[in-house]
Amino acid sequence: MKKIKSFAFKTIFIVFTLAINACISLTNKEITLEKSEQQTPSWVNANEHTADKETVFFTYKKNDVFNLNLGIKQIQAAAQTQISFLVMEKVQKTLLNSLPASSNISNKERNSLVNELSEAVSQNRFSLNFKPSLPKAIYWEYRQKDTENGLEKYYVIWVLLSVPTSDFKAALISTALTLTKSSSSEAVDLGHNILQEMTHP
Repeated sequence: MKKIKSFAFKTIFIVFTLAINACISLTNKEITLEKSEQQTPSWVNANEHTADKETVFFTYKKNDVFNLNLGIKQIQAAAQTQISFLVMEKVQKTLLNSLPASSNISNKERNSLVNELSEAVSQNRFSLNFKPSLPKAIYWEYRQKDTENGLEKYYVIWVLLSVPTSDFKAALISTALTLTKSSSSEAVDLGHNILQEMTHP
């Protein structure tokens, strides 16, 4: 009798657990109701990419927009002011890719170098003046999500921005110069290596 009760309890528990998991899987399920273009532009899925030797393109995204026209105006204004952060983010990625191989540097030295790099990027982010970048393209999707409080509908908007490659290079050189003034010999070496690459491509 005890075995039967135990089996019944386990069965009920499993069914209850599966039911909860099913509800959780349905919650937050997101579907796209409408798009501004039939096919999603390729630039939407790329944070940044260089289209040619003269221009670097960046993608700026804003979620949970409930008024399309107002949202487009807001994201256009925000994207123009965010261009310095986008450019310096690319500078930081470039510098991180130039770090010495893990086999040639200890974890402690690497972490210290990453911190030096981040400080140099932050310092130049606020000291460099980038011209506001006018949006080259805008794409949006109208989405629906099933939440605990019911259906929620909203827009997700992407803006494509462009920056002259010369501006990006100037930001990279400025950050490299900052590294050459560091008290860390590894940071100084990294700065000099970047400068050498920029002047002798």
